[in-house]
Amino acid sequence: MENKLKESYQHSVEKYAAEVAALKRKNNAFITSELLLFGAMATCLVCYFALDGDTHLWLCAAFLSLVAYFLVRHFDDKNKERIEHKTALMQVCQDEVKAMEGDFSSYEKGEAYLNPHHAYAFDLDVFGKDSLYNRICHTITTGGSDALAANLSRETPLSIDEIESRRELQQDLAESAHQWRLEFFTLGELNRMAQSQGLSSSSSHGKINSAAVVEAMAKVSQMSLPAWFGSGLALVVGWLLMMGIFASVVLAILGKVSVDFPLWWVMVQYMVVFAVCKSSLDKIDSNGGKLRHQLMAYSQVLRLISQRTFSSKPGKEMQEKLAEALPSFSELEKILSGYDRRGNFLGLFFTDSFLLSDFFLVRRFLKWKNNYMAQMEEWVEIVSELDAMVSMADFRYNHPEATDVQMIDECLVVFEAKNLYHPFLGAKAVKNDFCIDDSNYYIVTGANMAGKSTFLRSLGINYILAMEGMPVFADTLRISRFRLFSSMRTSDDLTHGISYFNAELLRLEQLVQFCKGDAQKHKANFASQGKLACKGDFLRTLIILDEILKGTNSVDKLNGSRLFLESIAHLPVSGVIATHDLELSKMENGSEQGRRFHNYCFEIDLGLDVTYTYKIQRGVAKNQNATFLLKKLIEQNLHIDKVE
Repeated sequence: MENKLKESYQHSVEKYAAEVAALKRKNNAFITSELLLFGAMATCLVCYFALDGDTHLWLCAAFLSLVAYFLVRHFDDKNKERIEHKTALMQVCQDEVKAMEGDFSSYEKGEAYLNPHHAYAFDLDVFGKDSLYNRICHTITTGGSDALAANLSRETPLSIDEIESRRELQQDLAESAHQWRLEFFTLGELNRMAQSQGLSSSSSHGKINSAAVVEAMAKVSQMSLPAWFGSGLALVVGWLLMMGIFASVVLAILGKVSVDFPLWWVMVQYMVVFAVCKSSLDKIDSNGGKLRHQLMAYSQVLRLISQRTFSSKPGKEMQEKLAEALPSFSELEKILSGYDRRGNFLGLFFTDSFLLSDFFLVRRFLKWKNNYMAQMEEWVEIVSELDAMVSMADFRYNHPEATDVQMIDECLVVFEAKNLYHPFLGAKAVKNDFCIDDSNYYIVTGANMAGKSTFLRSLGINYILAMEGMPVFADTLRISRFRLFSSMRTSDDLTHGISYFNAELLRLEQLVQFCKGDAQKHKANFASQGKLACKGDFLRTLIILDEILKGTNSVDKLNGSRLFLESIAHLPVSGVIATHDLELSKMENGSEQGRRFHNYCFEIDLGLDVTYTYKIQRGVAKNQNATFLLKKLIEQNLHIDKVE
């Protein structure tokens, strides 16, 4: 299936490349035509002035050549837009092909969201190079990137209804919206192209800068403009002045008044309008003018959203909430375009003198501010969330091998997986069955490189996907809502004088506080209602640990690990713990809570070489590979003969 998708994207790349080549040939033809028509116009004008007799035909020919020139120029501009659009589409499909080949360099890595203190994101490779975020993120706005990051690092999962709603929207955007998604991503690529050409101010990763737009709109909302611009009296006066100046021109032509009268009126009216409006227009430009391209890009995104026929309820609701957003952004775009046209002094002189253009521009902006300003931030947030959902939908589309989870409305930890595997491994992944029961602990032993850490991350990554309504990498997965905490990648911090062992203790303290908080909520709720709570913040916790207390000696590590697990077992917590310490497996039968501890292992076969099965099974690992591999390394590299 993956190969078919890759072939489909590659076919699209070839198709768009051929279309771009054809359009570029057209472009050459347009350029040639423009040169010929311009030359024809010049020749006709020369003949008109140089030849005697009836030369009006030459003048007509020059005029027709000029009309034809502008017509060809118009089609040439449209053709250039199509070239840019097809080039961007081709690049989007090329990036999809690269991603299917394991190269995600075209997509945002999410390094800005790395947080070693997060409950699970740092350990589970949620952010960074080749991370889950890097594989999913196709967002075209900075707000979409932030929304996606927030979704993937949510410490308290959404309600089941919210999860199902997200799944419905993702399915809607994945199943019947392939071309629409490509067009959506193309808008982002066009924005990056514009930034590379210096047509737009730079933003993070070449994306439409949501934060800058929101900040600009906040400044606009606080901006004070003279209220009289929006008054009815000002409108009446404005119309009277326009009618008056046109009337004075007519009267001057008819000889009723002096020609000097309309000339002085024009001069005075221009200076008054310019002086009165300049300060207000400068404020508008300083807050919104520099973001004109970003706002235009938002208009294009909203226009594309409005064209989509959503079948899902959440999609329809989002579209309804954005119904007024498109006219709002389009109107603001026109206002800012009107400001740009002020750069032509001659044009400004006539439009301000005869049409009071600056006055009506300020008045138009005031009307826009009063009608739409309060909703701008909400619209940007909705677009950001939809942007994140489109990326998730594309991930769903590109992974047809993944399956949707069965959400269980249980107060307890439920995790029942058939043929679960890590999504990063693809077709070479070894699949495992595994079930986690509430308040139970699973001690996983095995040799180095046997698959323990990868298995733990498989549990965590699929949990994250499930809680966001995304498909998981298993044949089946039944799962309830719970909170997740992991400790797998502790590091020292010599800058702040924190040793490795101290860093481990700090992480375990964070884990205890994380679980203790939930326990206190459960206890309080049980005391008030006499039952376990399943809703809101009253959730149980799953902990995933890889080698507790690595920074101390083996005896101390064993005693400390056993003490920690026996203590945490009193809380509403379940756990999966990987370890090399085989003695820890004795907790299954040797503790007061032994029935809640279960031994699992990844066994290896030692023969002439090491054979890894990567299959989890009940029991304790019998074989270790460190001595075996080290001995082999010494024999192969040192070549030291035994001394008699």
